[in-house]
Amino acid sequence: MEIAQAVDSTLLILDDETVRPTIQYRYVGEEWPGVTRWQEQDLRDNGYTPMMAGVIALAQMRMGRPRPVEEDPQLWRFESANFNLLLIILNRVLNPNRAPFIRALLSAALEEPPLALAERNSDFPSWNGNSSGLGLLAEFCIRTGHSQVFFDSTHQVKAPSTAVAIMVRQIEEIFALNFTIFSEAEVETLPEHLASLRRVAYQQTYWANSTSPGEPPIGNPDYIEGLEHEGQEIVKSIDAITAQCKQARYFYLKGALQETTNLEVESDKTKVIGFLDSLGFDPLLTASLAKAESLYSASSDAFDLKSCLGHIRSFYEHLNIDTGLAIAKALGKSVVDEWDPTLTFLKNNSFLSMQQDKFARGLYALLSDEGVHPLIAQREFARLLRNMVIEYGLMFLTMLDKKGVKLK
Repeated sequence: MEIAQAVDSTLLILDDETVRPTIQYRYVGEEWPGVTRWQEQDLRDNGYTPMMAGVIALAQMRMGRPRPVEEDPQLWRFESANFNLLLIILNRVLNPNRAPFIRALLSAALEEPPLALAERNSDFPSWNGNSSGLGLLAEFCIRTGHSQVFFDSTHQVKAPSTAVAIMVRQIEEIFALNFTIFSEAEVETLPEHLASLRRVAYQQTYWANSTSPGEPPIGNPDYIEGLEHEGQEIVKSIDAITAQCKQARYFYLKGALQETTNLEVESDKTKVIGFLDSLGFDPLLTASLAKAESLYSASSDAFDLKSCLGHIRSFYEHLNIDTGLAIAKALGKSVVDEWDPTLTFLKNNSFLSMQQDKFARGLYALLSDEGVHPLIAQREFARLLRNMVIEYGLMFLTMLDKKGVKLK
């Protein structure tokens, strides 16, 4: 798909999102959401489940500012029908054209931000009686690895607006519920990236500014009458994000010091799942990884970890085999539907280097030795092999994406 066509199609989807928002975060935890635990018995008596209570919890969480950052980002799942459509468009753009496409899209969307009156009683992400597709645009850019381009584009904003306020509020939502979408380095630099937008909002909010204590106020030449409310909301939102960044940095530090959940690996796992969906892999592959994660998180003994490693091995095996079969079919060639012939095919056709092939085979051998032959598995081995498979998957899928490989 050409860049101009992709931009036009994406803007059309953002316009629809403005009128009929599809963004939502759904609670998928098994325990009751923390902020509703004091209401648990009443909610149970009225037939609520933890997932249903998540709707109430999210409404309560949105009332605070800065919003608390959810330490476990697995509890809230982002969903949006229009986001899925945007992924399809992105995958139809040739890889070398994707960064220019994102830049052109952001330029067009911020030049004329989509805005519409929100439906009556509509909730987040609408604000001030309006809704905008810029919230979806923020999610799209950040979740597809284009956060740097996205934040750079905010420098072109010359005046506060309702649409931009909605966009920044959506970033608050991402941080509160799925903060590991941002790497630790991105968390540290995010306030700096938003400084230009905050400055614009602040300067165009107030008419009178004092150059120094004791001096009379002077007129602000950047002041735009009627935009005080929008400017204040953007400033408050960015200040809240700055506070959230501090809390997120603490969670990254806590995870590193306790050596429990590796938040960088959790972030990479989210990217792996995104690639599996966008590149057309069989949904059973994603389900296999999800089952392994469920066993790993809730393991009560070494037998659960043994089952976890079995699913991880199956995921890893079929990730490579399914890829090899799809590439062979696209090239008009054939390959035996087995591990060893598939790896050899990928190496011989330059989809794996010699060293990558050796690493892949070594990891498979280790998975087989620890995950198949022993009766039980130790948690140290399960953690190591699980993390290695996730990181290999990210490397492998990123390579496929850059080469334009699609399984369907």
